[in-house]
Amino acid sequence: MEQSELKSLHKEIEKLKFHNRTLLALLGEVLEDKMHEPTVHEAIVVHDLSKAELQGFTQLIRGYSGDIKAFEQQAAGLGHKFTNLTVKGLLQGFAGSGMLSGKCEEILKSYEKN
Repeated sequence: MEQSELKSLHKEIEKLKFHNRTLLALLGEVLEDKMHEPTVHEAIVVHDLSKAELQGFTQLIRGYSGDIKAFEQQAAGLGHKFTNLTVKGLLQGFAGSGMLSGKCEEILKSYEKN
């Protein structure tokens, strides 16, 4: 692919990301009573996670050993998108969907204790 084609494709991808976020915001306004807890899909779209980032985060959740400080450091090591706010939102999305909910709830409780 030529450089101009790559730039054009990248612009189109960015437009789609923007439209996904806008659609979620509009749905949140319309369905406010049903949008209090993010789904995994909503959290992924809002935080713009790639498949590799999501897989890395899932592995991090599965490997949680009870040390919240180590977990925070490992999450930060996944990339700049993994701030405490992002991580907590993703954990809530996983817990709400039933995926890894036990581990996610354990991690969220550890955040509350600190």
